[in-house]
Amino acid sequence: MRESSESHRSPTRDMKVAICIATFRRPDGLERLIRSLSALSFREQPPVIQVIVVDNDAASSVRDRCESLQMQSRWPIHYVPEPRRGIPFARNTAVRTAWSHNVDLIAFIDDDEVPQPEWLDVLLSVMREHSADIVTGPVLPEFEVEPPMWIRKGKFFDRARHVTGTLIDRVAAGNVLVQSKVFKGLPDLFDERKALSGGTDTHFFLRAAAMGRKIVWADEAVVREWNPASRVNARWLALRAFRGGNMWTTCEQEFHPSPAKRAVRAAKAIARIAHGVAIFPLGLVLGRDVLLRSVQHVCSGAGSIASMAGVVYNEYRSTHGG
Repeated sequence: MRESSESHRSPTRDMKVAICIATFRRPDGLERLIRSLSALSFREQPPVIQVIVVDNDAASSVRDRCESLQMQSRWPIHYVPEPRRGIPFARNTAVRTAWSHNVDLIAFIDDDEVPQPEWLDVLLSVMREHSADIVTGPVLPEFEVEPPMWIRKGKFFDRARHVTGTLIDRVAAGNVLVQSKVFKGLPDLFDERKALSGGTDTHFFLRAAAMGRKIVWADEAVVREWNPASRVNARWLALRAFRGGNMWTTCEQEFHPSPAKRAVRAAKAIARIAHGVAIFPLGLVLGRDVLLRSVQHVCSGAGSIASMAGVVYNEYRSTHGG
């Protein structure tokens, strides 16, 4: 969305923005991202931008790559190692590094993503126009290998989109711009207790929304996420559904721990499982996309019930946390 009047525009040239990237053993993806950041476009003079790369590999595997990219980058790159395993450690280090540079705004983007050239300009514009504390936008799927037709048909990698200006409370940290004061106004940053289970971004922004921070959707602030071959299969999608149900219920229980809310959560989980079981026979007739959708419903409900039983699914035990 664009400003309709010059009187509503605020100059950005003196504004300081940190673009934060938490990375783990994706040197090629990181290079692709940093090159794309150099192509960012602005209708007016751009803000003062710096890129903060937090390497969450104890071996500091992308240090040399960052040093070589610095010579080609339009923006200065600050490389910071964070050997403690788990993305909340990396994101918290990124925030504290940004604070040390006295930035006004902090943007997060993932190391497997690429923004459209106007990405940051749109986030800034929507933040000004709607007086928002936090602005987020769509993440569209791309694939490193061509996915099977049933995955395309089932739209398993598509995410919800909204009209620009819509108020929301669920945010992922793959495409988000945050005023620095939001982080300083919360007692804790990303929850380091959940280093291997993921969902710390959802948890953080739910807390921000609960404290009255205004979160707005910017539908034209598009980034594209490159999905590797390891994700393009039924097993990964089913486990992701289990993790989603498990993570979301864990957050809900923390924010709304009453017995009444717990009963509602249990009922919803059982209904989701029942729905999945009910459409399973249709999948045998209509195709693999419907079949997997039924499995996802069951897995999501099972993940919720597991969370209520005290089981936390550590999706990133063998890889890296989200």
